[in-house]
Amino acid sequence: MCGIVGVYDYCGKPHAIRTDVFDRMVDSLAHRGPDGRGTWHDDGIALGHRRLAILDPTPAGAQPMRDPQRSLVVTYNGEIYNFRQLRDELSAHGHRFRTNCDTEVLLAAYAEWGTEAVSRLNGIFAFALWDAPRRRLWMARDRLGVKPLCYSFQGGVFRFASEVKALLADPEFRRRPSPAGMDAFLSFGFVPAPLSAFADVAQLPPASELLIENGASKLRQYWRPSMAEVPCSSAEAQEQFAHHIHEAVSRQMVADVPLGGFLSGGIDSAAVVSEMAADNTEPVHTFSVSFAEKSFDEGPAAVATARQIGTQHRQIDVELNLEETLDRFVDHCDEPFADSSSLAVYHLCRVASSEVKVALSGDGADELLAGYPTYSATCLAAAYRRFPRWSRAWVRRLVSAMPVSEKRYAMHQFANRFVLGAEEGEGRDFSSWRVHFRHTDKQTVCKPHFLQRRDDPIELYAAAYRDAPDAQSRLKRMLYADLAFYLPNDMLVKVDRMSMAHGLEVRVPFLDHQLVEYCVGLPNRLLARLPLPRRNKLILRRHLNHKLGGGVARRRKTGFNVPIEKAMRGPFLSRFHDVVTAKPFCQDGPFDVPRLVEYARHHADRSIDAGHALFGAMVLAHWWERWL
Repeated sequence: MCGIVGVYDYCGKPHAIRTDVFDRMVDSLAHRGPDGRGTWHDDGIALGHRRLAILDPTPAGAQPMRDPQRSLVVTYNGEIYNFRQLRDELSAHGHRFRTNCDTEVLLAAYAEWGTEAVSRLNGIFAFALWDAPRRRLWMARDRLGVKPLCYSFQGGVFRFASEVKALLADPEFRRRPSPAGMDAFLSFGFVPAPLSAFADVAQLPPASELLIENGASKLRQYWRPSMAEVPCSSAEAQEQFAHHIHEAVSRQMVADVPLGGFLSGGIDSAAVVSEMAADNTEPVHTFSVSFAEKSFDEGPAAVATARQIGTQHRQIDVELNLEETLDRFVDHCDEPFADSSSLAVYHLCRVASSEVKVALSGDGADELLAGYPTYSATCLAAAYRRFPRWSRAWVRRLVSAMPVSEKRYAMHQFANRFVLGAEEGEGRDFSSWRVHFRHTDKQTVCKPHFLQRRDDPIELYAAAYRDAPDAQSRLKRMLYADLAFYLPNDMLVKVDRMSMAHGLEVRVPFLDHQLVEYCVGLPNRLLARLPLPRRNKLILRRHLNHKLGGGVARRRKTGFNVPIEKAMRGPFLSRFHDVVTAKPFCQDGPFDVPRLVEYARHHADRSIDAGHALFGAMVLAHWWERWL
């Protein structure tokens, strides 16, 4: 993994790219690439790179890299796992290679196949390639959106980078908040692509490429998985699944540096680590986190799994020390981001990076194999809506009177989310389970002019649900919505930002696109028996039962959560008041701050449970102060 950045005078107007400014832009991403830096300049264009050396860590692999004819230049972040196979194929076409890295293969692939090369790549990537003879800039992002890429057309100048902070390092870049981005953030706790929290900044969506040529730009989506069901027997499916997951993990273990794995108490990471151990002669280095709050603690289960697989395991005890973590957290999330589990991932990556340079994780399995309770909730919601309105109103009153609890799986949390979300209707119900500030909450705590916006963020999520290609069932539409919306905008952002904060590369075998294409075509009966509890990820559980036994395979989903509701009544509360009452945020931010403070008081006295929403408000205020 690395950090990439570039500036391009796409209109052909005189624009001097100042070397000192561009150097600041490149070095703002030093955390993403502590092993080296490079820049390349030509008439009207500059490309920069911060290197995290994983493959061929010698100087020969430095970037930006040029082809032998010196007509192509690339700056690239990621890993192409099938680069050796592509190199053999390209060698047969007459290409010659001087390095052992995938960057050179990417250059040759473009030279041979043009922009169609992207469909041949198996990996995680974001890159920008300059074709000097055509004066063409080609950018692309991997299929599932593991690696980030943002860009801006402003004042006749095109800027792009792995993170927005590189754009902000240019004093000519105008910083302005995006109302649409702010609204989406309040709804979800993240800003979904292509939106950004900054006006004039967009995020390149997953599986997309952007071509800039002759003063014009063209955005194209190059891949969508078909959600059509492919008939097969259970025995055949288990055999093929075992093959695909083994191949995915094997591909992603290619590295010239130390490699390890994240291990929680759940089945996803256990599946990945067990495959790693099968291919390793030495014990795999694994890492997990532990919380003092027992209902949130997966430590004992992780240790048990590590002992069974035979890994060299390290457990990290995590305390939510706001003063030590929040400032760094916001610095590394230059888009506002309020997934509170990031605080734990930050510490996990910090410790792991002291021992390994690459870690494999189990992220993506829930979205791929129907692991979230939201899938069961959506099926139940369809049945719930058949009840008369008066009976549903009675249920809402009953649920609103339930006592507030700070346990991890508190019944009042599930019940409140369910009864409110179910009223949204199909598609919108699924899209609302994870909402932080609902529209009624915004009416309570936001300024009137902010509420005059006509866009509805929930529709962004619901559109993915409705647009699932070839989907013939509710389950397949839910899977597609999470793969296309929730996964790249929340889960993968969390992993990328927190790992890159420590110069650690995290790979996600469940998101190998060949494994994804296979799994989304499986019959529903092999994925989940909804709405029955713990009848999900069936094919993975059967696979693990064969490899590790029923003790691991039967574990319920726990999630990588932190006790944020309790923290927002305790150690985080004073910091919340400090940042949300700061003068610039009070004047220009979206909140009616006195009403927001009153909302927080109701949470503190347990009248309501709004920990996630208040954490998001605190992050937004902190982000406002730091970046605007």
